[in-house]
Amino acid sequence: MQYRLAALDDLDNLAELHAQSWRDSYRGIFSDSYLDDEVWDERKTAWTKQLSAPKPNQRVVVATENGQMLGFISAFGDQSAKWGTFIDNLHVAKAAQGRGVGKQLMHLIARWANDCFEHQGIYLEVLEDNLSARNFYQRLGASHRQTNLWLPPGSDVQVNDLIYAWKHHQQLLQVDS
Repeated sequence: MQYRLAALDDLDNLAELHAQSWRDSYRGIFSDSYLDDEVWDERKTAWTKQLSAPKPNQRVVVATENGQMLGFISAFGDQSAKWGTFIDNLHVAKAAQGRGVGKQLMHLIARWANDCFEHQGIYLEVLEDNLSARNFYQRLGASHRQTNLWLPPGSDVQVNDLIYAWKHHQQLLQVDS
């Protein structure tokens, strides 16, 4: 397994993995028409913007094996004065889940945040109904800190969007990969 910074050449693979992850995790939360017809184009547009003009505090790391993208993480350092570094995305291909890819990506972002930013917290948002992701973050030491309402793409019903946080990078730096 190789871990490296994402490049513009990764655009299609990032968008496809992101879209597939949403299809797998959010069926019944996002509209079927969005997941079936729009998500790939929308994710490609979003990743084109992020990779073409990255913010100075942005970091995107991909996990690859034999030329195939198995996962990625995207974060923004010191994004919040209250919570610290924001993990915007963490997605691991279904076939690679359970192999430590997500833990290693989290560890790499925690190390980057620890080395580059003063605020020691890390946080992310996860939908309440995404129980597997919530359990994963709890096993890594995160705790639920806040609940917000969010309107998913293609939906007219708001859902609970939970903030999970680690008070200090050290919690993730100590996680075995």
